[in-house]
Amino acid sequence: MKWTYTRILPDNFQQTSLRQLLQKNWALSKKEVHFLRTEKTVLVNHHYQPMNTILVPNDQIELTFDSHNFSTPTPSFLPDSTANLQILFETNDLIIANKAAGVKTHSNQPNETGSLMNHLAAYLQNKDGHPYNVHRLDQQTSGAILVVKNPVLIPIYNRFIKTKVVQRTYLAVVQGKFQHAHGTISLPIGETLYDKRQRVVNGTQAAMAVTKFKVLKESDHQSLLEIQLQTGRTHQIRVHFASLGHPVIGDPLYNPQYHPGERLALHSWKIGFPLPFSNQTKCVTAPIPDYFHF
Repeated sequence: MKWTYTRILPDNFQQTSLRQLLQKNWALSKKEVHFLRTEKTVLVNHHYQPMNTILVPNDQIELTFDSHNFSTPTPSFLPDSTANLQILFETNDLIIANKAAGVKTHSNQPNETGSLMNHLAAYLQNKDGHPYNVHRLDQQTSGAILVVKNPVLIPIYNRFIKTKVVQRTYLAVVQGKFQHAHGTISLPIGETLYDKRQRVVNGTQAAMAVTKFKVLKESDHQSLLEIQLQTGRTHQIRVHFASLGHPVIGDPLYNPQYHPGERLALHSWKIGFPLPFSNQTKCVTAPIPDYFHF
């Protein structure tokens, strides 16, 4: 199977080499660029050109990728059409879905169904497409999540997420009030010895985690926060705010005042991202669940 992308460089394009465009601007790996070069499947104005070619505005770039150059197999998620899937944004390359609270991002067992990826597999089945996840949300966290449709884009968006080119903004309702209207939490997060599900500040094999937040509203006992992650540790938001004495409302793992049946008040609110092989960006907002309103 092959995937071809054709792009016209914009009028305001700053001259640079073809290699720089592919690796720096479009986030292709050296390995991917190597395949394009050796197989001569990168064309500039309909002709193969060496990687040091200087590009100018309005040049046409054509990239063709072959599936045999990618180690990622076709996803094995079983199609499951039992859910009312909500698509917030879609192109031929990617989907921004609104994951409901309580739904896993992806299945963990070979014959498991019920996850978002199972639902997207069913949605794309009639389009001869497949979903590939490049990041995840905790099962009880709702909101916007980015999923790509072909293996070409997996390493690109992994790189975008790692380097924070993809911007994810969360909303959370936490216990208590803050002395300052905004702040940054820089505390390492690691594993615990007593529960494989949980994480803890300064735990085993701890890695630095950085969370930025802004207080949007507050009452006598709760605060509504806008949150951005500078790192992507497991349960990062939940662990960081619990460690400060401000656990997320409805958190069964980290909030001692959790009441059975409460919903986790953590929502992936906005996601900003570049479109592939483009200087265009999009920002998609996921509607706030009814139970979440402050």
